[in-house]
Amino acid sequence: MLNRTTKTNRSNFSQIQIDKLISHYSNSEFNATLTLAKQLIKKGPPLGIYYNIIGAVYFEKGQIKLALQNFKKFVELQPENPIALNNLGVALYGQKKSQEAKTVLEKAIKINPNYAEAYNNLGNVYKEAKDYMTAINCYSDAIEINSNFAKAHYNKGNALQDNGDMDGALESFNKALEINPNSAQSHYSMGIVYRDIGKKELAKKSFQKAVIIDPNHFDSLWNLHGTSQSIEEAQSWIKRCLKVNGDYIGSILMQAALNFYQGNEADYDALLKSNLKDHPVMRSFEWVFNLPTLPPLYFCRWSFFNAIISKSLKERPFYEYGVWRGNSFKYLIKSFKKGYGFDTFIGLPKDWHDTKAGSYSSKGIVPEIKGGKFIIGEFKDSLPKFFSQSRPLASLINFDSDLYSSTICALSYSKSVIDEHTILIFDELIMNKNWEKDEYRALNEFCCTNGYKYEVMAVSFFTKQVAVKLISH
Repeated sequence: MLNRTTKTNRSNFSQIQIDKLISHYSNSEFNATLTLAKQLIKKGPPLGIYYNIIGAVYFEKGQIKLALQNFKKFVELQPENPIALNNLGVALYGQKKSQEAKTVLEKAIKINPNYAEAYNNLGNVYKEAKDYMTAINCYSDAIEINSNFAKAHYNKGNALQDNGDMDGALESFNKALEINPNSAQSHYSMGIVYRDIGKKELAKKSFQKAVIIDPNHFDSLWNLHGTSQSIEEAQSWIKRCLKVNGDYIGSILMQAALNFYQGNEADYDALLKSNLKDHPVMRSFEWVFNLPTLPPLYFCRWSFFNAIISKSLKERPFYEYGVWRGNSFKYLIKSFKKGYGFDTFIGLPKDWHDTKAGSYSSKGIVPEIKGGKFIIGEFKDSLPKFFSQSRPLASLINFDSDLYSSTICALSYSKSVIDEHTILIFDELIMNKNWEKDEYRALNEFCCTNGYKYEVMAVSFFTKQVAVKLISH
């Protein structure tokens, strides 16, 4: 944040003190930096650089409110200084004051149109507001000014990913890594993209590279457990997670579940007696562990799909409710050759607990996938018309519609294409805070209404997926 090339027109003695101040800051000697800066302010006259450095120290320490106060004083002393405006903009953004941040960052760019850092920071403001295209343009402007700006390439990759352009995201992360090959975060982000598009081996390699660079990179360790092919492999990664952060509840709970699958129920039993007994993850475990038969456990979404595909009738088409960007559809079509996809393609039709209506939008873009037929619109409108004609029995049906109302609607209209061979996959049946109120509720209500029971064929705690077959009473 601090521009270390700041110059002053003070005496040699003043410049020596300022250089000393900058040296303290550069060496992360934050207490010494604050002490000296405050002494210099008292001696006077106050200089913008003093407040800039104090603000930068507080920002590094995570004390954003104090950083903001000092950057404001910097701007008061130098209202046309783009560095002052940029730093104030970053602090405002850190305080969730996005509109104010946008205003001062735009002013910094107006004063200095070649200020790459300000363009990058402005991109962050737009990205936070989910205006991904404007954010991407800001990052592109920063890169045009400084093609070796690794952070801007990385941020652009994240914005492209959020906007659904996975190829563009990979390209940006690759450029960031060309500039800074030792960025664990860039390797991790590449891994997330590879994971989401079904390239699980490349995902695993990216997470592993991140961990080689930073053995304590928790997010990569956690996601490596999600690439595991066995319970033993997953346990090894969870142990690494706990070594890095022994207080992370997710790791503690997952370790207990994996031990349960290995026949050691002690940790799980202890958690049932703790203040975590009502945690949504524990409630999910309890449901699974109380099933008549403990179902096979998978970790990777694509391994889960592979297991279900191997048990399905591949001569039949599949159906998917909630296509979004088509990643799952593209994966499934390789095995079934024909599929029906249903989606609004403009996001959730209404709020889903803490997730706002319109989330998971593909901005009206319908994927072009050979063998795929896509039916656009809300289920309550599109399904009656679609199922007014006879449709082929389903090999499997992937329910990724999240909401109870959407899932029960999809289940009800799909009854005519479900038989004893059809496998139903629910993308978010368990693990969420309100899981019992959504897909789980819809499945149980549908079975109760229509006289079915169900057999759980597979689960994934990491991806929240559950596969079932319906059984007539």
